[in-house]
Amino acid sequence: MSVSDPIPPAPPRRSSAKTVVIAVVIVIISFLSGAAAGIFVDHIYMHRHFGVGRGPHIAPSLIMRRLDRSLDLTPAQHDRIKEIVERHHRRILEISENIRPQIHRELEATNAEITAVLTPEQREKYEKLKMHLGHPRGRSRRESTR
Repeated sequence: MSVSDPIPPAPPRRSSAKTVVIAVVIVIISFLSGAAAGIFVDHIYMHRHFGVGRGPHIAPSLIMRRLDRSLDLTPAQHDRIKEIVERHHRRILEISENIRPQIHRELEATNAEITAVLTPEQREKYEKLKMHLGHPRGRSRRESTR
């Protein structure tokens, strides 16, 4: 490059605040998509491998069935391990119930913010798509999986 060559113009700068907002939105969407995909895949796996819908009280029996098959537990070991699994499972359910309202509030806030950006026609369609905790209102677990 010689002294007489013109200096190319600098690329236009983006607003850093706008970039941060876009990045945050992408991260939130990625997180929610990953969570939804994980729940969906987990539901399919449980349904295919165990022939039942996943319920919160089925887990200890599934765990015990697998441990019995894999480890050839003695009856005494089975009883002791079953008590351990059930005790911790109850605690996990308690923890889950404590955070469920917070998750529900976050999903409602997410839905409200997305709805505010949409046109009236899009809002109508979004009502069927929006994120929720559990199953859509008025539908049973069996109906929502078909």
